[in-house]
Parts: sequence; C-alpha cells; structure tokens
Amino acid sequence: MKKLLIAAFIALPTGLAFADGVLKPQQGGVMAEAKSGQRIELVAQPDQLAVYLTDHGGKPVASQGASGEITLLAGTEKTTAKLEPAGGNKLTAKVKAAVGAKAIVKVTLAGKPTDQVRLTLK
Repeated sequence: MKKLLIAAFIALPTGLAFADGVLKPQQGGVMAEAKSGQRIELVAQPDQLAVYLTDHGGKPVASQGASGEITLLAGTEKTTAKLEPAGGNKLTAKVKAAVGAKAIVKVTLAGKPTDQVRLTLK
C-alpha cells in the first residue's frame, strides 16, 4: 500500500506536466477555455467583436449552426449583443468595445450545451 501511494504521488506531478495549459491566441485576441474544453478567442475589431472557436487541441470548430451572446461590462455600462456565425470558426457581433472591458461570452454549438467564458479585452 505504501509503495502504491508513493507511485501515485510521483505520477501525479508528471501527468500535470503533459497538460497543454498554455492558450495561444491565433488571431491576436484574448483566450479562455470553457469547462467543456472548447476554446474561445475574442478579438476586438474596429466595428465589431469576433469570436473564434477551437477545440482543446487547437483545431477550428465550425460556427455553422452556432449561436451566442456577448455581454460587455465597462465601468457602470453594460452592453449585450447577439453573436452570429460568420463562416469558418468565426462568430461576430456588431458592437464596439473599449480596452479593459470585461466580456462574458456565451456560445452554443448545435446539439451541445452552452459554453461560457469571461475575458478582459486588451
């Protein structure tokens, strides 16, 4: 039993070392990973916000049939906009955001539960 516990303590940190915990934005935005493993990248563009979807391995996830909502919190102001599929793995919302605004992004893929992440625009 003692040897089993020692082996478990040795294996635990080793297993964590293989996790790919680094989120690297591919479009120059900010990223977060939802509980489902879905990765969401938020990119502020001059006249809109774009959301790019990838799986846990970084492969694009098609936005066709997806829906979503983005809520921006800047000081005492709150703005909500609908996310629409824009081809490929991209969803967009016609809303402008200031640097430092907090964003709550909700995305629902066809046949799957809603994913939600919280990000801060840079």
